[in-house]
Amino acid sequence: MQKSCLPIVILFCVVGIGVLAYFLGKKNGTKTVDHIALNAAFVQEVAELSSLEVQGAASIKTTNLANDGSLTDEFRKMFIEHTVNISVPYIAKYGVDLGAQQLTIEEKNKQVYIVLPAPQLLSYELRLDRADAMTRKGLLVNPGEAAYSTVEKKLYTDTRKQMEAYTAYIEQAKEKIRKVLELYYAPMQYKVSIVFKDEIKSKVNRPLN
Repeated sequence: MQKSCLPIVILFCVVGIGVLAYFLGKKNGTKTVDHIALNAAFVQEVAELSSLEVQGAASIKTTNLANDGSLTDEFRKMFIEHTVNISVPYIAKYGVDLGAQQLTIEEKNKQVYIVLPAPQLLSYELRLDRADAMTRKGLLVNPGEAAYSTVEKKLYTDTRKQMEAYTAYIEQAKEKIRKVLELYYAPMQYKVSIVFKDEIKSKVNRPLN
């Protein structure tokens, strides 16, 4: 419930800051508005709170069967089969990590140019308390808890790598951050352009004329 309310809280904060900047600007002139507009600490906080949270289910199946219909496989199925099929809900969060990297803010003629680190997978949690597991084992197999732990560890490692490289969620995170920052600057009548570092082409790779 708290996580679902976070975007609403961010929206109210952004609108509130914008309204405050508007009235301060009318009272004290443009310097106060410019100070708020170029407040890197606040922009950093807004960007970090604008992270994208996604939920889904991760699954894995391991088996020692070949499923080729052979007599050997039928023997395995009866005596030594060990098949595990696990489905676990997950919660993943994508956003910018400004702990080791800095943002860049430039302003000219009521236009603000912001450069942010590329969004990445910030956290990934498997809800093992809500796991759905199915096992099949032969008459001579007693896998124990260690076998399940091994499968769960493999599930986490494999699916985390997939989520780290999932470009669709990274693009969604970029879009969300852009929209929230645009809301922040709109009441101050600033036009904002947000660029992420992975979108800036290296000058070294530019072809020579």
